[in-house]
Amino acid sequence: MSSIRQEPRAAPRTKGSPMQADPGLRALIDQATTDSVDESDEHTGLLGMIREEVACPFSARFEGEEVRCLGFEWPLCGYGLNVVCRSRNGKRRSLEIGDLEWIQPLPMGHRWIEAYLAWREMMV
Repeated sequence: MSSIRQEPRAAPRTKGSPMQADPGLRALIDQATTDSVDESDEHTGLLGMIREEVACPFSARFEGEEVRCLGFEWPLCGYGLNVVCRSRNGKRRSLEIGDLEWIQPLPMGHRWIEAYLAWREMMV
């Protein structure tokens, strides 16, 4: 009787998970949350990395209209990430980051936004 050693199977991941498609996102999340003791610390760590690494201004779309993203705002309470945007007609508004449609060229540091969105999806 031969003895064949089988490797344990990894737990299945949720189909369509951002980190399944791109394991580099997990590395970014880990980098931003290394010293975190809870979910709030993780959120703060990720927002700090976005503040440091994402170059503003950049262009995106909101409801089909091109907007210029000027910077980020943190919510007064709870979790979230807002982007201060200006439309072509000069109207300024604060939009939730998940409501934007990304267009080329992506801003420098865009991967941090992807990591934040993947982290947020894990928290739901």
